[in-house]
Amino acid sequence: MLFSNDLADVNKDELSLEDLFCIVYCVVDDQYKLVVGSQQNLRISHNGDPVFTDAEVMTIALVGELKGEASERGWWRFVHKNYRHLFPHLCSRTRYGRRLRKLKLVMEMIRQQFLFHLDVQTDRYRLVDSFPLRLLNLQRLSNSSCPFEYAATVGYCSSFKEHFYGFKVQLLTDLRGIPVAFVLTPAHLHDIEGFRQLLNEMGELGMHHLKLIVVGDKAYVGEDYATELNETYGIELLPIPRHYEKEMPPTALSCLLTKTRKIVETTTSGLTETMNANWTYCRSILGLITRMIAKFTAFNLANYLNSLMGTPLLEIKSFAN
Repeated sequence: MLFSNDLADVNKDELSLEDLFCIVYCVVDDQYKLVVGSQQNLRISHNGDPVFTDAEVMTIALVGELKGEASERGWWRFVHKNYRHLFPHLCSRTRYGRRLRKLKLVMEMIRQQFLFHLDVQTDRYRLVDSFPLRLLNLQRLSNSSCPFEYAATVGYCSSFKEHFYGFKVQLLTDLRGIPVAFVLTPAHLHDIEGFRQLLNEMGELGMHHLKLIVVGDKAYVGEDYATELNETYGIELLPIPRHYEKEMPPTALSCLLTKTRKIVETTTSGLTETMNANWTYCRSILGLITRMIAKFTAFNLANYLNSLMGTPLLEIKSFAN
């Protein structure tokens, strides 16, 4: 298992892609053994212990997300051409994709393990935000096959002042910006309803063991809504008031909350600008869910590596160089 002393002298700017593969593999293999144990525990086929291991499958996927690779096919071809010496038993592209999709729940368990190592679960304070996940430019919608037509819808992004076709990603982080939970909602759904869906998902997973205090931006303002969250979920919502709301004048607390909001915006920026979490080539629900889990797992992995290296959290762009 890797410890902070093992990576304390590592300079991320001088880290080669081969070094990154090796480090990620060591971490993923350790966490895989903690949450699963042996590969045979997950397999029902005669090949209970494949030579191309599950840890190698997830390592390729997570490094690809850290590098911001948009195409799973293109990334597999790159690894197959340049890094066969690291993965001598690399399987075919289609089999790699199937195995990766079957490992999505294992990746989610590993993502939760990173939260444990980062001491996230002991903190009551959370930040909530959302960002768009575009599938198509709106101008192309009428001539397209409307991917995910039973789930995706047309919504409006106030940050970019544009309409889009796709989903919204509701994101919950701690005060350091580490993603704790996320959920995909239709693009037209208001953030208030999206946050309610996120809380319901957390409740089904048994994640309501803490009485949370959540800081939300202007999309989550509403006295009735805050009261409902408190009565239904036991959550205290601290919304940042809109500048034109006379009933909620600016205070020292609201100014402090506004500064706190910049942390989750940094997280969102890392996910969208470095890992391209705001658009996708996926055309199946299973593929989309797998890619999103891989992106958030890679993000938490990068922060875990930052903690081991003694570098600031949320500095994940250096891993993409």
